[in-house]
Amino acid sequence: MPTTVEKIKRPLIAHFLDTAKSADYATGVTWKRIGLNVTDMSVDYGAQTETEQDIVSNSAATDVTGYQPTSAVSQQCTKGDEIFEFITNLRRNRAILGDCQTWMLNVDLWDSSGTPTLKYVAEVQKVSIQVDTYGGAGGETPVQEYTINFIGDPIQGTVALTDGVPTFTKNT
Repeated sequence: MPTTVEKIKRPLIAHFLDTAKSADYATGVTWKRIGLNVTDMSVDYGAQTETEQDIVSNSAATDVTGYQPTSAVSQQCTKGDEIFEFITNLRRNRAILGDCQTWMLNVDLWDSSGTPTLKYVAEVQKVSIQVDTYGGAGGETPVQEYTINFIGDPIQGTVALTDGVPTFTKNT
């Protein structure tokens, strides 16, 4: 049977932050989507590797020993955008340790199943927000740049969307 091959568009990879900074990803979260006036955002998985070459081989062997994912975000300053204002609050308070931690929800809107409600493949992840820069050149819209540092391992699951608001369910 032939497989359908099609490119996916960037809006089908969705990232949300919990702007309530809830203690638990399952209760009290307020998910807001990252993206308004963000022109580039990717997750850098930061693979940690170990390479060895024994004395009888001509080539080395590299093993992946772990990951240190981060996501750099550059957002034009956008008054009224809830993500911008959330990050601004962290910046103004110079949040550190637990004060700069929250939850991140990554959703593959291109990978769905289920009826009558569509469910999308997703993962939720504890993160810390590192504010990097704020400002910019004269005559240009200022930007606020920050890095999302992933903490520990992701929790795999699915998301159902109701009016654009995600509800995460952990895989069993």
